[in-house]
Amino acid sequence: MKKVLIVNASKRKNGNSYALEARIADQLKGKADVTLFNIGEKDVRVCLACDGCKRQHTPNCVQKDDFTALIPQIDQCDAMLILSPVHWDQFPAQLKAFLDRTYSFMDFTQKDLSMAGRKDKKIAGYFFAGFGPVDVYTKMVETNLKSFATAGFTQTKAHVAGNANVPGSILDKPEDLKAADEITDWILA
Repeated sequence: MKKVLIVNASKRKNGNSYALEARIADQLKGKADVTLFNIGEKDVRVCLACDGCKRQHTPNCVQKDDFTALIPQIDQCDAMLILSPVHWDQFPAQLKAFLDRTYSFMDFTQKDLSMAGRKDKKIAGYFFAGFGPVDVYTKMVETNLKSFATAGFTQTKAHVAGNANVPGSILDKPEDLKAADEITDWILA
């Protein structure tokens, strides 16, 4: 059974990220071993740029927070799905902190710069934009997802749902739900 990590970067518990998280987690029941990681409910500190992780030869971090505890699951999962709003044309701060902490997987002695146990994993980003250009946000998500390659995520897929500012409104958008289903199928394939 595939191991799937769902990372929710929203602070809005009644928002679209949580609504889609519940729907996808339900779809994956019995098909995947799912871990939910809601950044807004966790202690994920910013990277200290101390390079303490570079003195080790396995992905690790000197900080003792919820991200450090999640590192083995990040390394061992088959796929990660990030659910997140777009904030000011970018990743929200809490997701940027999460991304920065994957620096703990970087190994400058490796050709691909990664000490990840597996380097064939899938990562998908499903983002929600209230306003703004969906095509621009999609490129932003695609670009940022590539940064997770250091943690072994080399296959990427992205979707941005536009006009999705009203909490829970994603469940009333058939085309965006279809995109979520396609991402779920891709993760399981």
